[in-house]
Amino acid sequence: MPDAPTPAQKRAQTQSPTPDDWRSALSGAITAPGRDESGHEVQIPLRQHPALAKYASAEEALKALVHAQRLLGRKTEPEGSLLSQGLPRDSAMAARPESPEAYQLPEIELPEDFRVDAALRGAFLAKAHELGLSDAQAGGLYAWFLPLNVEGLRAHAEMAVTERAKHRERELSGLRQAHGGDALSVLECARKAVLALGGATLMQALEQSGAADNACVLQAFARMAPLVSESSLRGKNAGAAASLTPQRLREMMRDPRYFDPSRRDTEFVRQVQQGFEALYPGEQAPALRAS
Repeated sequence: MPDAPTPAQKRAQTQSPTPDDWRSALSGAITAPGRDESGHEVQIPLRQHPALAKYASAEEALKALVHAQRLLGRKTEPEGSLLSQGLPRDSAMAARPESPEAYQLPEIELPEDFRVDAALRGAFLAKAHELGLSDAQAGGLYAWFLPLNVEGLRAHAEMAVTERAKHRERELSGLRQAHGGDALSVLECARKAVLALGGATLMQALEQSGAADNACVLQAFARMAPLVSESSLRGKNAGAAASLTPQRLREMMRDPRYFDPSRRDTEFVRQVQQGFEALYPGEQAPALRAS
């Protein structure tokens, strides 16, 4: 579609060229499409056409025509991407290795705790071959993306550690609200029960899964502590001992009914021993102190 005429061109449409204008020699019967003052497309005599008004001579108009023809014949295909810079034209596909395995990727220095996954590396090479990347192009992309991926994984790991620490603090706060000053005793009872039931293997499994930081799980194990004590395994009644805490146990051991031979209460001493066994299964109860 012809360009809309400028105001100067619109004025030229209604004006005939002067006798000394080179356009006056053109035939008035020759016309070309243009636009009138209202913007409608019309046929304008060539010697009055505004497109020729800017040329001082017929030679200049002919030169412009030749130049325009050259531009119309020029290819408008893109010059290629950044990946193809530096390669001879039409050589990007030709530089592709024969197979994905033939790519020679650069050695990238990685942190000690990072390793390149063989399956992902193979998938990268297969895609590079499918896209027709040259050895240099694939290597450049690999050298850019791998460190970027490492930094992303490191940031994710650090965020996970931070979130787990926040979760642990929230769960510990919940234990403190539920048990007050006995919160640490609950944790100790839970640890003893875990070790008695499954040893270090169970402890490791709970820590790796995150269950070791769950207040509900810890309280459940703490309630199981009396059930796995030596007194429970011998069939003794540990119901009373289940409610004892280390603080209460220390208070009972300072009671004369426990340490004074002249006032010793056998049932009271038995409660202290069962309480000690419930809180610390597998450990020997402290000996009675002489008066």
